[in-house]
Amino acid sequence: MSVLSQEDVGAKAAPSSTERALGEPIGAATSVAPPRRRAFGLAGRLLLLTIGFVLLAMALIYASRLSAYRDNWLHGRLMVAHTAMLLFGETADQALPKELATKILDSLGAETIVVTLPNQRRLVATSGVERPIGDTYELDDPSMMEGNQAAFRTLFAKPGSLVRVVGRTQSDGALVDITLDQTPLIEAMWRISRTFLTIALTIAAVVTCVLWAALWWMVIRPVRRLTSSIIAFGERPQEGARIIAPSGRNDEIGRAETALAAMQGSLAHELSQRKRLAELGMAVARINHDLRNMLSAAQLISDRLAAIPDPLAQRLAPRLVATLDRAILFCQSTLTYGGGREQAPARRRFDLRELTRQVVETAEAEHAGAIAYAIDIPPQFELFADPDHVLRVIENLCRNAAQVLHSHGAQNGRPPAIRLAAIRTDRVALIEISDSGPGFAPEQAARIFEPFHLSTREGGAGLGLAIAADLVARNGGSISLAEAKSDDFYCGARFLITLPTPDESARKLARPSLDA
Repeated sequence: MSVLSQEDVGAKAAPSSTERALGEPIGAATSVAPPRRRAFGLAGRLLLLTIGFVLLAMALIYASRLSAYRDNWLHGRLMVAHTAMLLFGETADQALPKELATKILDSLGAETIVVTLPNQRRLVATSGVERPIGDTYELDDPSMMEGNQAAFRTLFAKPGSLVRVVGRTQSDGALVDITLDQTPLIEAMWRISRTFLTIALTIAAVVTCVLWAALWWMVIRPVRRLTSSIIAFGERPQEGARIIAPSGRNDEIGRAETALAAMQGSLAHELSQRKRLAELGMAVARINHDLRNMLSAAQLISDRLAAIPDPLAQRLAPRLVATLDRAILFCQSTLTYGGGREQAPARRRFDLRELTRQVVETAEAEHAGAIAYAIDIPPQFELFADPDHVLRVIENLCRNAAQVLHSHGAQNGRPPAIRLAAIRTDRVALIEISDSGPGFAPEQAARIFEPFHLSTREGGAGLGLAIAADLVARNGGSISLAEAKSDDFYCGARFLITLPTPDESARKLARPSLDA
C-alpha cells in the first residue's frame, strides 16, 4: 500500500481565513464621510477647460490674421508709393515739385516718401511738416512674434500717429521709405476685429457645444456612474444590488467598470463572511457560561469513573479527563478566538504516531467499527508544533471524512475507510489524510477552506476546514486539497499537511536572522 509521494511536498497551502479577513471592521465600511461642497465638479472643470482652449485657439488665429492684414495694407501702400514716384518722378532730380509731391502724399495719406533706386538715384516727396514718428517697421522679413507685436501696437495706437515703414520692392529692388498716418489702418483693423470677434464667438460656441457633448457622453457620464456606484456601495456594501453592472465597453472606462464590479463583489462576500463570524461570536458568548458548567459537571463524573476497578475504565478514564480538560480550556478561550486573537501555539517535540493513535481510538469508539482506519506513520515520528493544534486539525479532517462516508457512502463499492500517513523529507514532514469517499466536486475544491463555504453534514457551520487551515498556518505549515489518485483505494478527499520537523526548526534557529 503506497503512502505518500515526494511530489506532494510542494503542494500549495490554502489561504487561511485570517488572511482573507478584512483589516477594518464592518462599521468602518459602512461609515461614509459627508460630501464636501465644491465650486466646480469634474463636469464644470472640463467645460471651462474646453472653453479656454477654444478661445486660446481663436486668439492665436485672430493675432495671425490681424498681423497679416496689417502687413498686406502696408505692402499695398509701399507699392503705390513706389509706382507713383517712378511715374511722376522720371524728370525730377531728387525732390519732386511741391504741388506734385503734395498730391501724391495726400492720395496715400503719407508725410514723406523716399525711394532709393538700384542706381542710387533718390526720389523724395515730403510735406515739409515735422511730426514725431511713433513706430518704425521693416517689411523685409519680420518674425511672427514681431509681426503680432507690431499689429497690436498699431491697433491700440492713437489716431493720427505716424509709422515709418521700410521695405524693398520685388520688381526692381528699390528701397522705399515711407512715413504714414496710421488712422485709416487703425480704423480698418478695428472693423476686422469686430467682424472676427463675431465669427470667432459663433465658431467657439459651436465647437464648445460639440466637444462638450462628446466629453459628456464618452467620459463624464460614465465617470459619474462610477462615482455614484462607489458612493452607494460605500453606504451599504453588504447589499449585492448596489454592485455596479459593467456596461460592456471596450475602453479604459469599461475595464474600470469590470474591475470595480469584481472588487465590490469580493468586498461584499468578505463582509458577509465577517458578519456571520461576528454573529457566531455573539452566539458563542451567550452559551459560553452554560457550556463551561456542563463540561465541569462531566469532568467530575469522569473523575469518579477513574476510581472504578474495571481495566477498560482505568485505561479510558485518563484519556477522557484529558479530553475534558482540553474542552474546558478551549471553551474559556472561545471569546478570544472569536476576536481573532487566539493564543500563540506552544510548539514542542511530540510523537505524531501516538497522537494519531489517540484520535483513531476515539473515532473507532464513536463509530463502533463502521469505518476502517489505517495508520501508515513510522514509529517515533516527531514533529515540532503545538500538539493540541495538530490534534484538533486531525480530528476535524477525520470527523469530516467520517461524516461524508456515513451520509454518501464509499466510492465504487469500496468499504468505508480512512488512512493517515506521513513521511519525512529533508526539511518538513508531510501528512496525508485520505478516505474512500466521493471527494469534492471541482467547483467546490477551490474554496473549501473559506469559512461557511460548505459543510459535510446538514446543519454544519462550515468552519472545520477553515479552522484547520488557520491552525496549520499558525504552526508554520500549510494545508491543501491534493488530487486523488483514481487507481488508489483511497480515491476520495486527499488532504496534504506540511509541518516543520525538529531538525528544520533547529536549523532555522541557528540560521542568521535574515527574516528580521
